[in-house]
Amino acid sequence: MSPKPWTPAVPVILLTGFLGAGKTSVLNHLLRDPDSRVGVVVNDFGDLNVDAGLVAGQVDEPVSIAGGCVCCLSDTSALEGALVSLADPRLELDAIIVEASGIAEPLTLARMVSQWGRHRFHLAGVVDVVDVLMHGETVDTDSLPPVRYAATTLVVVNKLDALPVDQRAAAVDAIRRRVHQRNPRVLVTGTVFGRLDPSLLLDTGDRRRTPQAPAVPDGSTAAEVVEGEASRAGADDGEAAYDGVAEPDSSPGEVVQGELPVWDLLRQEYSEREAAALASLDLEGVPHRHALSVTVRRPGLVDADGVMDFVEDLPGGVYRVKGTIAVADGNRTRRFVVQVVGPSVYVSAVPRRAAAQDDGAESALVVIGEDFDEAVVRARLAAAMTGTSAGDGLRRLERYVHLHS
Repeated sequence: MSPKPWTPAVPVILLTGFLGAGKTSVLNHLLRDPDSRVGVVVNDFGDLNVDAGLVAGQVDEPVSIAGGCVCCLSDTSALEGALVSLADPRLELDAIIVEASGIAEPLTLARMVSQWGRHRFHLAGVVDVVDVLMHGETVDTDSLPPVRYAATTLVVVNKLDALPVDQRAAAVDAIRRRVHQRNPRVLVTGTVFGRLDPSLLLDTGDRRRTPQAPAVPDGSTAAEVVEGEASRAGADDGEAAYDGVAEPDSSPGEVVQGELPVWDLLRQEYSEREAAALASLDLEGVPHRHALSVTVRRPGLVDADGVMDFVEDLPGGVYRVKGTIAVADGNRTRRFVVQVVGPSVYVSAVPRRAAAQDDGAESALVVIGEDFDEAVVRARLAAAMTGTSAGDGLRRLERYVHLHS
């Protein structure tokens, strides 16, 4: 019996923020990206889960973990079970997004996901959404900045349309200064209706290619939402529920999309309503930012120490780094997948059998962020990859591998 093909761990993005800040708006916007397959775990505080209904227009089966904040539940197996279920390689998800309740603590959630991952999934960022008008009354209420920003990688200052044009930039800067007092590595950006460039957070098509290939949109469109315990085995009305796995009569490797036309109509309606609302606003001072990206490729081996120095001290404006590198280990070559979001570094070793299939493939790292000098970042990363450091970069990589094992 041949061994199962190796697949990299699925990134898990935590979406946090106080009640009413706009988390669901951000989620809805990300789910409308046609190039991503995203699994979603929704956690609304209370028995009646409102958020699951709000994302219903974007996905085919919205269900959730209800009954309490996920970081306060006495039994957290529901969340862990949902993540394990969604990390099934057969689903070929590009990412999993956990929309936490408004009272969830990002630091607690981040620790939970990191502890559970074990190379099935890994923490890929904590996105905290704040209401620009209510931030000082609901979140940042003490003399010291909130501890939540110690675990946050991206702060989305939402609802800028509620401020006069000449006050928007200053409001974002004020929140940025407070956040950076706690954590200077956090990226802070302003939005209206939670409109983020999905490529800042999501990779597209990575699970449907070999781990060494760079991300290229492949046109996939599905999104899955799974309840806390696991994917449903069957629908209540007797019809087969979509779980992202090929049906018995499907061709090998085919993934049943399972999208219903009604959701396509709802998605279109949501987009039209948002477009109409945006048309009525003065969006001066609220640019719709597009993520910047720089790719550096190198044939053969790279300097492991140089790469680790780069990812552990990212240039300003860089949000994340992803890719695969080949490094020397005595007389043999080893390959590692590197995924970095802010200060969070995840490394996994590519098994020998999978690495052997590369047939000498190049190393490639992609840098993604906002407002950074592309030429400077490209030069710095190229120098890091081609350096000749005397340090023990291989051991540094292995420490991160063991940390998530």
